[in-house]
Amino acid sequence: MQRLPDWEARLAAYLEPLRARPFEWGRHDCCAFTFGAVEAMTGVDAMAEYRGRYRTARGSVRALRRIGAGTLEASVDAKFARIGAGLAQRGDIVMSSGLLGICLGRFLVAVGSEGAREGLVRIDRARWVDPIAWRVPFAG
Repeated sequence: MQRLPDWEARLAAYLEPLRARPFEWGRHDCCAFTFGAVEAMTGVDAMAEYRGRYRTARGSVRALRRIGAGTLEASVDAKFARIGAGLAQRGDIVMSSGLLGICLGRFLVAVGSEGAREGLVRIDRARWVDPIAWRVPFAG
């Protein structure tokens, strides 16, 4: 799995319609959003085995235990190379306080809420808590 030559345009096109989409387990949660972004950039659905397999928080935990490596962190480790969070670049996967999202330079973009608004939120790099990052590989 590698980023396609036009990955930045693909990522931007993926993000735009999701800006105000509310959270929904299994369809628009942090995992589904993040791996949808990875699919947009690479053309590979790294979450295929999870799609349609959970609709609740409890169901997501069960799916990670049954299909994945037990936890979200371990399941991402099984698919992507971990990097130092300080090295995360635009398009890499980042977890902060257990929330998974995509690095957009100075920000982590993830599904969440700000006040009454639901949809994509930006978390400034300086506010990342116990961050973990994984590289989404570039071609050659």
